[in-house]
Amino acid sequence: MQGARGCILPGMGSAKLLFGLSLMIPVVAFGDSDRGTIVGTVSDPGGAIVAKATVQAKSVETGNVYKAVSMGTGKYKLADVPAGQYEITVALPGLRPYLQKDIRVQAAKESVVDIHLQEGTQLSSLGEDNLAIAADMRRHAPPPGPTPRTSDGKPDLSGVWWTPQVTDPGKPEWLPFAEKVARQQAENNRRDSPQARCLPSPVVRLGPLYEFVQSKAVLVLISDDDTPGFRQIYLDGRGHPAEPDPAWYGHAIGRWEGDTLVIDRVNFHEKVWLDQDGHPHTDKLHVIERYRRPDLGHLETEVTVEDPGILAKPWTFKRVSDLAAKEEIREFVCNENNPDLPHMVGK
Repeated sequence: MQGARGCILPGMGSAKLLFGLSLMIPVVAFGDSDRGTIVGTVSDPGGAIVAKATVQAKSVETGNVYKAVSMGTGKYKLADVPAGQYEITVALPGLRPYLQKDIRVQAAKESVVDIHLQEGTQLSSLGEDNLAIAADMRRHAPPPGPTPRTSDGKPDLSGVWWTPQVTDPGKPEWLPFAEKVARQQAENNRRDSPQARCLPSPVVRLGPLYEFVQSKAVLVLISDDDTPGFRQIYLDGRGHPAEPDPAWYGHAIGRWEGDTLVIDRVNFHEKVWLDQDGHPHTDKLHVIERYRRPDLGHLETEVTVEDPGILAKPWTFKRVSDLAAKEEIREFVCNENNPDLPHMVGK
């Protein structure tokens, strides 16, 4: 794991030079406009800058979304944003999804929103692996090229992929019961996480690496850092079993709609978490995943979660994965070396 890099302050001579230059730079005022700008810096839990993080601003009034990607300096800029109220979100693997509400953009003004990402859970040896995952994400360089296809002309989803990054978090409308359970899990430091006890991870979690192995009749998904870490999606036209047989990953069947693979999942074990925030689910949980490979290096996913016991209406979010062409998934045996459990302490 790479250590966090600090900033080196300029010496006194440099400071004088910068001050002198600043006096010669004219001040440019914003012109008359109904739009403003959101700027800031993205940093990880260790204080290191985060490059290539997608910062999303969603208008509370209109629902319109504006995006920017942080530069090598960690800085981002959302320019020409209509005045109004916004929610700022950032999602990176292994780190807690960032959400800041009530950001006010004023006409012809600049709003500064510095984003400090936090560790996601108590898992992974008190967060050390989470920082490693974030460092790995900076190595992404998906190869260019056309979408690979199988002998029958279908897109071939096979390959090792980095954990998906959320491009549109949607807006889940949790019922009071779901909010109460998630709040209790957070207040108790998520000490009851099944994953800490070598049980499967939440329903919508993937990664930090995952792999698709595709054939005509079945698609096998292998997930790193998970137990048992594999599930099967049947593509042979079968339906879900008539008699429910709950499983941690649910029962999954798939069908093709053009170049999009639609995966239908039902029958989930009652103890599995829905997401890493600790939201629960009921026996009515139904998850639909739509996978599309637009080119060689990217895999786009749209996930819809339906459960009238926890959500006022279906929740849809979008994410994208980069091809991890030089990576491989090694075996993961949680029970033999589980350092998490002694550290899972509540308040």
